[in-house]
Amino acid sequence: MLTRTEGIVLKTQKYGEADLIVTYLTSDKGIISAFAKSPRKTKSRFGSSLEPFTHGKISLWGKEQSLPKITQADITTSFQQIRENYRDFVNISKLTEILISLTPAGIPNKRLFTFFLNILHTVQSAEQDTKDALHLITRIRLLAVIGYAPRLKGCGKCGSGSLDFYPDSGTTLCRKCSLTPDRAGKPFMRIDNKVIHFYTHSIEWPITLSHRLKPAHQTLAELSSLLDKHLTYLLSKKLQSSEFLEGSNRSRVKA
Repeated sequence: MLTRTEGIVLKTQKYGEADLIVTYLTSDKGIISAFAKSPRKTKSRFGSSLEPFTHGKISLWGKEQSLPKITQADITTSFQQIRENYRDFVNISKLTEILISLTPAGIPNKRLFTFFLNILHTVQSAEQDTKDALHLITRIRLLAVIGYAPRLKGCGKCGSGSLDFYPDSGTTLCRKCSLTPDRAGKPFMRIDNKVIHFYTHSIEWPITLSHRLKPAHQTLAELSSLLDKHLTYLLSKKLQSSEFLEGSNRSRVKA
């Protein structure tokens, strides 16, 4: 059976000597995987259409329950500039890793597809000096869209103010609610109001206005660490992209 859809390449995996397994976020089928025959043999336009983050129209042959074969892939937007910018590439890879890890495959979600495509356009067109904040904002917004954003505005149990974030609960907890017998010894992270303020605006403001948010470096660092702890608890492991980025940062500091 031949089907056509619109998709964004999230990742590729080598299969055999020249084939690929391609994971897409599609407009009408959600996250799917498909088989690409011999794209690594030649530098053809077909191979170019399977590069990470490429947005295009694809034709698939086979049953959806199995691994359909990609018979045609036409590029709409290549997003080559993102792939050529090291920090953009690593940070968008982090988004795709979160998306694949926390989103069930095969569940249609047109809103998610449109949102992710908008992120790619926004990152590609953004000024370089706004990128650090923008990448963190896109991570926050993605978690909000797929329903896994942490709660930082008020205690998750009683709603009272708190600056103590508990990764195992995905929320801040006040002193009273955190001192129950079942929570004894649970690790938490102390944050400040600047972090909460920036986080709240990141979710509430349109992403196209994110360049107006100009947080301090310390705020970005604290919130990034909080999100990494939150995701590590959700996934029971650290994101590969986070480990790669941390290793890269350590190397730059030593240099």
